[in-house]
Amino acid sequence: MNELDSRDWILKSINAALKGKKLYPPGHPAAIAPVKKAYDTLTESLKNKNNLMIGLVNEALLFEEDPIENGERLYQDIIHYMSEKNVDVIIFEKGFTEKELSGIVDILAGETKYHGQELQSELHSKGIVHITLKTVPIGKKNILEIYNGAVDVVKNVMAEVRMGKIPKGGPVNNIINEITESVLADQNAVLGLTMIKNYDNYLFNHSVNVSVTAISLGRAMNLEKDELHALGVGALLHDIGKTGVSEQIIRKPSGLSSEEWEKIKEHPLLGSNIIKRMEGMDETVGRLILEHHIKYDYSGYPDTNARLHPLSQIITICDAYDALTTLRVYQKPYNPADAIKIMASMSGRHFNPDTLKSFINMMGIFPIGSMVRLSTNEIGVVIKIHSENSDSPVVKVLYDKEGKYTGSPFEVDLAERKDVSIASAVNPAMTNIDIGAFFEKECAE
Repeated sequence: MNELDSRDWILKSINAALKGKKLYPPGHPAAIAPVKKAYDTLTESLKNKNNLMIGLVNEALLFEEDPIENGERLYQDIIHYMSEKNVDVIIFEKGFTEKELSGIVDILAGETKYHGQELQSELHSKGIVHITLKTVPIGKKNILEIYNGAVDVVKNVMAEVRMGKIPKGGPVNNIINEITESVLADQNAVLGLTMIKNYDNYLFNHSVNVSVTAISLGRAMNLEKDELHALGVGALLHDIGKTGVSEQIIRKPSGLSSEEWEKIKEHPLLGSNIIKRMEGMDETVGRLILEHHIKYDYSGYPDTNARLHPLSQIITICDAYDALTTLRVYQKPYNPADAIKIMASMSGRHFNPDTLKSFINMMGIFPIGSMVRLSTNEIGVVIKIHSENSDSPVVKVLYDKEGKYTGSPFEVDLAERKDVSIASAVNPAMTNIDIGAFFEKECAE
């Protein structure tokens, strides 16, 4: 059965199961059969992937990320019950049972309406752990919640590893699905949140920032869905191996001894080995983690002559960018524009030229989060990049021509205002603006 036929069978049988729930009493063969068909087809589809998603956006039905033509006519019951229960996404994880699927049908087609956490409580009470029903809002405030949720996932995963446990892959896969949906909904807003640089939680914020940026770049490079997911997971967990390195070494403010540096260099292999022991992890993820410090010219570590996975260079680039733009114990942060210049100078040595070109095209010369001075002498922050014209971004003006903070910030779209241009980058340290806090506030408004 090809992918298209499989999709149609899944949707038809789920639609029939929901319809049967209303038309037939519990246990009737006509109600049981479509659940069985849906279970068999979903299980077959999940042999080669970790999860599968059905979504609803503005009453348009999506299978994975693809809109279903005539979905409102062909699958009325799915759309009706998802809308009625305020469910925007159904995620099926590998390993779900037919009993769990039957429980989901009961919840969706049942009379009870749920609010807030009530839906999650109902899933828990029915023992449904491999199928997720959730609302994935695409508003900016919820993008911030997803970002913070991703930080919590990384914290929890690393804490479990430090305690000698093997983390479950489900929470990681789920949060990558949410980040990907957020990137699809509002890439500019999500990239803005990567300017959150929490010094005390550096490792966690850095992991999320690299994942968000990598997913954005993967999308710009038109990666397949499975590749994009593996990339996002690999980027989120790229430093998981640092759980095997002493925190005294990781946080050491002075230069490392040769012995300490050798310990640091072990973290890609340590991380790759951890991934191999986690359930529900694509084997590609371990390879990406192993290779993320191997540069295009094969310098870096660990030593290898093997052909690098094309996706690992995406993580290498996004890792370098976030590191350059973040305050470290041994380094002051570069502003985004200067970080881009530094990275451009390393094309063909540290970074794959084609991948880096795609990255710079996506980020622009003045990436989101850059503080800039306009030709009008006003100062603002780049908040949006036009994919078709990355050199003419949208700037939110914060300081007027006299250098005074304006009480009413306003946006200037340089793609439309041909009489205004960016004159130079500005060091945020010269102002009272915390760029990370600025974007958090932007998402809360």
